[in-house]
Amino acid sequence: MPSVRRPSLLASLVLLLGIVSIGNEALARETDKSWEFGAYAPVSRYAAATNIDVGSGFGVRGGYHFKATKVLEGSFDSVSADHVDLPGIKFDVNKFSVDYVRIFLVKGHDKMTPFASFGVGAINVDNGTDKGTSTGYRAGGGFKFFFKPRVGFRFDVKVYRWHGDGTVLAGRSYFAMDATFGATFLVGGAK
Repeated sequence: MPSVRRPSLLASLVLLLGIVSIGNEALARETDKSWEFGAYAPVSRYAAATNIDVGSGFGVRGGYHFKATKVLEGSFDSVSADHVDLPGIKFDVNKFSVDYVRIFLVKGHDKMTPFASFGVGAINVDNGTDKGTSTGYRAGGGFKFFFKPRVGFRFDVKVYRWHGDGTVLAGRSYFAMDATFGATFLVGGAK
């Protein structure tokens, strides 16, 4: 069932981006006091010591632009992955994060805005028998490309550090990486 849902989510996202790309008059300029939200599809790669294989899933995010270049953003994503060595064992990894996003407004590139992000959050790992939650620290970056003045797509790559809780994973430090692709929408603020 989950393998059927993931392609349909990605197909829906591609269809949505195709529809909004009709008429290509867009300026990628976030504004003061605007809201941004969107959905995305992450692909996660975990440290070898976790025995968690590469996983994929879905996520949602929302943020507030205090200034055009300064955003406070919250995100939640859920990823499923197999155990590397033991068939039949699946890991469900849920992440909740609060990030500071610094947007760079590049002159001459009105449709694309690069950004850097830094954040902290909780990572919950469930192997079907046990659950464990730990704190994760994230840093990364990416870009947004706008098809319409307030609608576009977003690509992120984030690396995060977290510590096993001793229940599901050994109590030591781990690193992981997420690559995400999704839609982004701006609401409110100056027009």
